[in-house]
Amino acid sequence: MQSGFSDISPTLLPAPRQRSVRARSVVSSSGRATAPLSIKKTRYPGIDGVMQAATDLVAKYTGDERIRSLALNITHSVRKHSATGQPDLRNVDLIADAIYKWMVRNINYVRDPWNIERIQSPDVTIRQKAGDCDDHAILGASLLQSLGIQTGFRIVSRTGNHFDHIYAVYQSPAGWKSFDTTVLKYPGYAFDERLIKKSRHIPNRLPDGLGFDPITAVAAIASTVSTGISAKNTLSQIFAAGDKDERQRNYLMQQGVSSEVISYSHTENHILQRYAETIDELGKPAVDHLNRFGNLPDSFVASQRAKNSKRKMTLYIGVLAGGVLLTGAVIWSIKQ
Repeated sequence: MQSGFSDISPTLLPAPRQRSVRARSVVSSSGRATAPLSIKKTRYPGIDGVMQAATDLVAKYTGDERIRSLALNITHSVRKHSATGQPDLRNVDLIADAIYKWMVRNINYVRDPWNIERIQSPDVTIRQKAGDCDDHAILGASLLQSLGIQTGFRIVSRTGNHFDHIYAVYQSPAGWKSFDTTVLKYPGYAFDERLIKKSRHIPNRLPDGLGFDPITAVAAIASTVSTGISAKNTLSQIFAAGDKDERQRNYLMQQGVSSEVISYSHTENHILQRYAETIDELGKPAVDHLNRFGNLPDSFVASQRAKNSKRKMTLYIGVLAGGVLLTGAVIWSIKQ
């Protein structure tokens, strides 16, 4: 094999008679699920069918609690964040590096059976501790996406005829990076593009719907019943991304607050909270003042509240006067 591709599996060659195999769990006499002992063969669906099966598996297992728990366990040794003392799981590349090292140490590379394309789900690959390039890519992408990192697949060909290798890619702040755990290198390893005659990039779709663990859901429902908290606030606590500080920054950015203002204030969570509450009350004038001056002093808030009160009073008087005139007109028309 040529340099950089010594581990390429031939299993993605779309031979006319090639057939695919999908693992199916069986239940033992004790009632517990065991490793897949039976298989279901179907006709080889072509490279598009294989990629559809792969991206469907990633979408399914992105929200799987076991995959997320494993990813969190793998990344517990990530370098600590200076402010929190906890693993810096906001650093995408540190997460990718930890998961990459775990996979090359724990998931062996093994070819598929001859003339069979075997597509494994992530849990099967973890249980067997082995898989070929597509199995590595599916597991790696699932682990990364379970921690909120967008992934995709890249399929490549050395000959220009058939695609003969696949690996995962992930979205980092610097752009898409490779995540090929079959080459024993590192995340972002750049292949010699002169050896690649053609390639395709397939972004993984995100799961449909919302995912949450049942314990959180039960606790939220109990809290809603006992305290009367609105469903909107409760759901925002369950499904909003990140911690409170991050949610407030996201809200301010959605309202049009410049990133410089947010960066200036992000170390003081109570300031962010006050900004969010003030913008929620006063709207665009508060956003414009914050972007221009970098703060929202009490004098500005008081003046805006006074203006708003004056506008409301004028509106109420107008509505009342209009109502009186309308009532008078109706009475006059009746008397006529």
